[in-house]
Amino acid sequence: APFTEDQIQKYYDGTDPLFPNTNWYKELIRDWAPEQQHNISIRGGNDRLKFYGFFGYLNQETMIKKNGGNYERFNLQSNIDAKILDNLTLRLDLAYSQEQRNYTTRSMGVGGSIWQDYWNTLPYYPATLPDPDKIPYAFGAGVGGLHVSSNRDISGYDDARGEDLRGTASLEYKFKSVKGLSIKMFESYRKVYSFNKIFNKPVDLYTYDPGSDIYTLAGTYGSKASLSQAHSRSEMFTQQYSINYENNFNDTHHLTAMALYEAINYSGDYLFASRKDFMMTAIDQMFAGSTEGMTNNGYASEMGRMSFVGRVNYSYKNKYLLETILRADASAKFPPGKRWGYFPSVSVGWMLSEEKFISQVRFIDNLKLRLSYGQSGNDGVGNFQYLSGYTYGHAYLLGKESIQGMVSTGLANPNLTWEKVEIANIGIDYSFFNRKLYGEVDVFYRERTGIPATRLMSLPSTFGANLPPENINSLNDRGFEIKLGTSGAVNQLKYDVSGNISWSRAKWKYYEEPDYTDSDQARIFKQSGKWTDCVYGYVSDGLFTSQAEIDAAPYYEDLQGNAMLKPGDVRYKDLNGDGIINSADRYFYKKADPDVMMGMTSKLIYKNWDFSFSLRASLGNYAYNGVEAGRSNISVERLFNGNTWHNVTNMSMAKDWNYISTEDALSDYFIQNASFLKCDNITLGYSFDKLFGVKISGRAYLTAQNVFTISKYKGIDPEINGGYDGNIYPRPFTGVFGLSLNF
Repeated sequence: APFTEDQIQKYYDGTDPLFPNTNWYKELIRDWAPEQQHNISIRGGNDRLKFYGFFGYLNQETMIKKNGGNYERFNLQSNIDAKILDNLTLRLDLAYSQEQRNYTTRSMGVGGSIWQDYWNTLPYYPATLPDPDKIPYAFGAGVGGLHVSSNRDISGYDDARGEDLRGTASLEYKFKSVKGLSIKMFESYRKVYSFNKIFNKPVDLYTYDPGSDIYTLAGTYGSKASLSQAHSRSEMFTQQYSINYENNFNDTHHLTAMALYEAINYSGDYLFASRKDFMMTAIDQMFAGSTEGMTNNGYASEMGRMSFVGRVNYSYKNKYLLETILRADASAKFPPGKRWGYFPSVSVGWMLSEEKFISQVRFIDNLKLRLSYGQSGNDGVGNFQYLSGYTYGHAYLLGKESIQGMVSTGLANPNLTWEKVEIANIGIDYSFFNRKLYGEVDVFYRERTGIPATRLMSLPSTFGANLPPENINSLNDRGFEIKLGTSGAVNQLKYDVSGNISWSRAKWKYYEEPDYTDSDQARIFKQSGKWTDCVYGYVSDGLFTSQAEIDAAPYYEDLQGNAMLKPGDVRYKDLNGDGIINSADRYFYKKADPDVMMGMTSKLIYKNWDFSFSLRASLGNYAYNGVEAGRSNISVERLFNGNTWHNVTNMSMAKDWNYISTEDALSDYFIQNASFLKCDNITLGYSFDKLFGVKISGRAYLTAQNVFTISKYKGIDPEINGGYDGNIYPRPFTGVFGLSLNF
């Protein structure tokens, strides 16, 4: 129903007799969510047999007050170490976890989430009506509103159950005839099972006239109930067999060596089915849905890797250190001739504090110089892209019958192989004045070559095939990290405080892209030779406050004489002065990634008390505030900030992509400084060796997580999804009381 400006103003003032301001969102969202966690462990044994057992339970509720769901998890763990012979050791580890996620049909994560509904639900509609069986209409951008989509009993549920079973066994034999020589066998098996069930319910939405006590059907969210179910299973089997050698020679030479073979096999399968047009919502089983339009699907996958690893460590008088590693890795993702990649690395260390000319300096506890160079590989591409073939999923109509068909997967690449990563590092470890001052300094340079990409952009559109990925892109990055700390004691107070600061930045060395002939396109879109964190967008010039300003504005591309612009919308600068606002007016104004990351940890101990905390900070990053840019009632907020630019019955969303094509949506109007200081954890504990006079040792503690955030960013969280936090579950503050007892 249309509301006048006077009615909405009364709503915000809380003086409207029909719809008093009830802060509906506070009726739906908690300030805190209950959580409970219980753990029990037991350990024991002797020098021949040791055992450990663990049971844990966790229950978390969501931030939704009314039927928003919960998360529940059980954990079991068992470890056994057995010395079968003096030189033969067996270790068996078993772990099992089961989790149940009971959520709403609207996700609480990225994309299509109830947090979008939070912004889209118009606040001047009531959260409840006198008749509890009538659900109030509140716009909600097609989902009925947050009060609908956040309630499992009203709109349906999204439940998932998962099981994770892990087992490992290792057997180590030490040869008596050769000192330091041993062989080891390690095998690991993991099986993950998941089941997901989504049941959507239709909801009738009503408006209410208190004067006549009449309810009017204003709309319906959904039509008929629908159900979908999915089952998935995955397995991973790992085998490792190694020969190890370690020995000291005359307390001067220390040598360790290892030769290892590893094989990993992956497999999995997936099954999906759905039906719709349920006659009623009382039965949420597949048979109750209509067979017309029902769907089912399924697939299986497999993959494997193999590796040979050789490593040698040598130290001379604990002063000169050397480590060399050679890896030979094979991935089934690549063709046989390109399957193997060889990746060497070497690192050296010099314990300067062990040298006579340094050891005589009394304030130096430890001083070490490190140099390293290494290579590694990445096989992050799709499976079997070196093979040509066909894919299912395309239906063809033959007469009146729909026939399942196949299409070509495109061209194959018989030369696809590993992406190579090379990194060089130099570092210093130091400790002075009996650790009153300690830390590390590291500087690195890394280069990635052979990054998979397709040549589709550099070929004419008339080329008649899909090209496969090729190892053509490359980038490099560089950075440093500095750690500084202090530790010691003042009377009975012990302390250890440390902080770190780091910086890194990456640049495209080569990026597969077309040859840009237009200078503005090259300036904005060209990637080769540019930093990877560049952001280009329009430069705003405030808001249009009158129709006269719109009439005098430059022509906005894709608009018919700026007819869609209204007072209250964002105004952009015509940087090149051609009288048209288009891509050529985009400008590099802020970096997307932070310049500097910092952290700090501290631990204090006084008698039986301990206190610790950790801080993190990010400087120099800017984020696109998606909440501010995307919510549909932003014009309402502008209206009641003292600027009544246009009638609320004809509000326009203040989204800059309404006026310029989607790829050009970004502007500095919604870019905000996302630098922050966060306190991630604070813990206060007390240790004891007696409890109520009984000899029971343990520790009681209070822990708070995600304690506070200081930032100029106006959204929910400056770290979430690059700043687009309009559809992300907020990171909650968590408080925990724990008690650990040892009998």
